[in-house]
Amino acid sequence: VEEVFDEYIVNEIPIRLIHISNDGQGLNFKLVDRNFVKEHFKSVPGEIYREFCNERLVDREGRIRERMKETFKYAIFSHRWLFSEPSYQDMPTEPMKVQAELEPKWKKLQEFCRKAKVDHGCEFAWSDTCCIDKTRSAELDESIRSMFRWYRNSHICIVHLSGTEDLAALERQQRGGTKIDVWFTRGWTLQELLAPSQIKFYGTNWQPLVPLHDSKSDRVSDIIMRKIEKITNIPLRDLKSFSPGTNRVPEKMLWASKRRTTRVEDIAYCLIGIFDVSLMIAYGEGNRAFFRLMEEIMKRYDKWDVFLW
Repeated sequence: VEEVFDEYIVNEIPIRLIHISNDGQGLNFKLVDRNFVKEHFKSVPGEIYREFCNERLVDREGRIRERMKETFKYAIFSHRWLFSEPSYQDMPTEPMKVQAELEPKWKKLQEFCRKAKVDHGCEFAWSDTCCIDKTRSAELDESIRSMFRWYRNSHICIVHLSGTEDLAALERQQRGGTKIDVWFTRGWTLQELLAPSQIKFYGTNWQPLVPLHDSKSDRVSDIIMRKIEKITNIPLRDLKSFSPGTNRVPEKMLWASKRRTTRVEDIAYCLIGIFDVSLMIAYGEGNRAFFRLMEEIMKRYDKWDVFLW
């Protein structure tokens, strides 16, 4: 149990997380590393051992890992970046109060932390803007290559649709009556839509598009998923349960072809998890990143329609 515990923390959860605590006077948050998480959950191996020691399990290690995923609950954030976002260097290592008076760049992060804790019961959270030290190339490389897995292992993915007020506004976008929310046009958010097991959409004012009492996760809600199916042209079966891999390449590439990224290399890097391939991260290589992605896909996909998108 101890070995699986250590391996899970090192391999299956993000390098850093935001710890959200309540001191009785309100919510606080700070940035922590895997060592903090390990210490915080140090009683878990003993609890799992006592739970399973007398059971005859067919897949003991697999069941232990399932229990750890249930225990290490963290919320993960999906959003359209603004011009001003908190960076890794901005984040506190001592508890910081969640309050309205802070600078505007903190407001979105604070609301995410509030929803993670209050709506979904997560005391840990992850946001790409501030939980990666982008000055360390090795850390950036690991984060990009692990991101699909981190989103999949999360307890809930919280999506903020900054240009969508409510479900009626999403309905108008689906019918072509208004401009599509920018979240549906970005490269990285394709992975963030498909990877998580559980997902919850919030509108402009941080109200859930589907009320929490109807559904804690929007994966099971046909009301919203059928609208997203129309907007993205991604089949409902994939929106409900997506399996990564180098099958159906033209179809998956078609989903991505309508999206953009600020860095030209990211249009390749954001598809690594969707196609379940490994790719070296090398910013500055330009379009070569996409050529290398196609090479990796074609090693596993030999059908004539590979470019039919």
